[in-house]
Amino acid sequence: MIFTLWKKEVDAYFSSPLAFVLIGLFSLISGIIFFNLLVTYTDGIQALPPNYTEQISFVEEVVLKFFANVNFLFLVFIPLITMKLFSEEIRQETLDLYWLSPIKEWELVLSKTLAAFTLVLSMLLITGVFPLVIWGVGIRDFHLLGTSYLAVSLNACAYIALGLFCSSISGNQIIAALLSVLGIMFLWMITWGGHLNSNYVVSEIFTYIGITSHFERSLRGILGTQDIIYYFSFVSIFSFLTVKSLGRRNW
Repeated sequence: MIFTLWKKEVDAYFSSPLAFVLIGLFSLISGIIFFNLLVTYTDGIQALPPNYTEQISFVEEVVLKFFANVNFLFLVFIPLITMKLFSEEIRQETLDLYWLSPIKEWELVLSKTLAAFTLVLSMLLITGVFPLVIWGVGIRDFHLLGTSYLAVSLNACAYIALGLFCSSISGNQIIAALLSVLGIMFLWMITWGGHLNSNYVVSEIFTYIGITSHFERSLRGILGTQDIIYYFSFVSIFSFLTVKSLGRRNW
């Protein structure tokens, strides 16, 4: 049943212009960012004396900055992907059709989550051409590439779970998207608040609740148990809230 629902949602994405517009825009913007970082790195290397070129790290200046920018792009793109998943069905009152069948709320939430992640994964796969370009010009410094993809994928899962919840509580797609954007920004600001707080305990709590610290550790290949627990708990909590939101019809 989940596979059938997932296939239906994926077909709905790619049968409309939205998916291709989002993939095209993401590819264009990420391509511009990547080549801008690459040109800046190359110019920096050429401006330094030969003995000091090792002071500029390709991983730090290109790889990590690129994926940090990809995470920033997800602030806009993922809410656009998730905004209609439940909002449109609420507005058109088509959710009742699901409840006339033996489909469970959690199956519907899981299938829509997987469908949204499939689209995000399609966007990320296109960026795989950039390492090939770098390899072609002779740069072999890719030791954090895998963890970088893992980091943005984990963040994408968290953003999707949040976006689905926002979509389930509003029948207006624009409101759902705005709530999702504000929610993601709030997750970033919590971490910043933790860095600015002078109280050690409060600072540690804020830093853990915020998503930025977990993303940065994952990006640098030091993903720990606390980060895995955080992402798993985050996705589980918001998926649970989405299920409960859909269950309002029984109240």
